[in-house]
Amino acid sequence: MNYLSFTQEYFLCAVNNKGEIPVLATSDIAACLVAGCIMELVSEDFIERDEKKRFIIVRPWDGSLPYLKPLYDTIASSKKGQGAGVVGSYAFSFTDKPLRELVAAFRSSLSDAGCLDEVEDQGLVKAKTRYIPKPEVVTGIIEKIRAEFLENGVISEDVLCLAVLLSKTSLIRNYFSKVEASAMKQRIKEVRASEAYASVKDIFDYVEAVAAIIVIASAT
Repeated sequence: MNYLSFTQEYFLCAVNNKGEIPVLATSDIAACLVAGCIMELVSEDFIERDEKKRFIIVRPWDGSLPYLKPLYDTIASSKKGQGAGVVGSYAFSFTDKPLRELVAAFRSSLSDAGCLDEVEDQGLVKAKTRYIPKPEVVTGIIEKIRAEFLENGVISEDVLCLAVLLSKTSLIRNYFSKVEASAMKQRIKEVRASEAYASVKDIFDYVEAVAAIIVIASAT
């Protein structure tokens, strides 16, 4: 299995045993998926914010992160860049082409990495393929988070990103007890305040703001 980014690991944690992300069109899970993609594009220097707080392309696409290309293309399609509100609405248009392409790109990359089981259901007209995360892969992801956050391990930047995304959604309750979830959220606050993570602080602060905007929008 190849190395997985924190957004790929988040996607695996979000997909259930039916190969679906529950109520993707209106949930905070979808919001944080898009916010995580933004975070990764910023951290990999593909996009940045300009003085008007719009996302703009600063690096040509090189094919290294194929699962992020649909969002990259969405931002690149605007000559004036994309504001947080525009990208936010992207997360709540699951019936539209952009988000469906993003989800398909994640599935393709994770299938290639050997992280998904393909299950075919024979329908009345044609078979439908479901892509289900391999349980051992998801278990490995959760145990990695547990080891770093709850067993006083050294917390990597990628695991911190993943934990932040999970902590903002109902997904955290799927994998951690109430006591564990509370401890994780407290440790996230402590870790993010430390100088050791100063290099990612601006990214976290901004993506938290984007995620908050998207989640609030979904409730209106």
